[in-house]
Amino acid sequence: KTRVLTHRVAHLLSQGTVQPYQVLAVTFTNKAANEMKERLRELVGPDTARSLWVGTFHATCARMLRQHGESIGIDPRFAIYDTGEQLILIRRTLKDLNLDDQRFKPEAVHSAISNAKNELIDQRRYAQSAQGYFEETVAKVYSRYARALSANHAVDFDDLIMLTVGMLAEEQTVRDYYQGKFHHVLVDEYQDINFAQYRLIQLLVDRYRNLCV
Repeated sequence: KTRVLTHRVAHLLSQGTVQPYQVLAVTFTNKAANEMKERLRELVGPDTARSLWVGTFHATCARMLRQHGESIGIDPRFAIYDTGEQLILIRRTLKDLNLDDQRFKPEAVHSAISNAKNELIDQRRYAQSAQGYFEETVAKVYSRYARALSANHAVDFDDLIMLTVGMLAEEQTVRDYYQGKFHHVLVDEYQDINFAQYRLIQLLVDRYRNLCV
């Protein structure tokens, strides 16, 4: 599949009607992204390959947020918290709320918040739809966790995609920029995307509708 995508990119460029910076290719893991980059360097040359947008969903969204995140109040110098840092913050939040982290396992709370973000459900919507004691408790943690991230000028991995989708959906100028920029979008391992990633792709291809998966 990676061979098909990389050769398609090379073919598009060979036609002379598409510029390298007009192509976006995304995949899931850093390993897969690096493999795509290496294959493209061999196919189109290092200079051309450098102008392509090739990377993971998260790296691509981080790049967009650093360039245009200020339109939705995101500090372009934001930090990205890894899973360990996220769990530390959740444990601290549980403690601040006087909740027993044996009863409410940080990993389970983290998973619930992550699943919500992958469905593009922010802390307010989650609180409104929470059912049962566990979800109501997660809603309290989610709200404080989101505030703590913001206070630290930080985002987590799921925020990268959720915030980018929000930015594209809400900010027409930014949406027009990226829809105009990317004439071709290619997605590796498309069968594994979640709703947030699907919505991201949908927003990006809405103008030219050139999508290869």
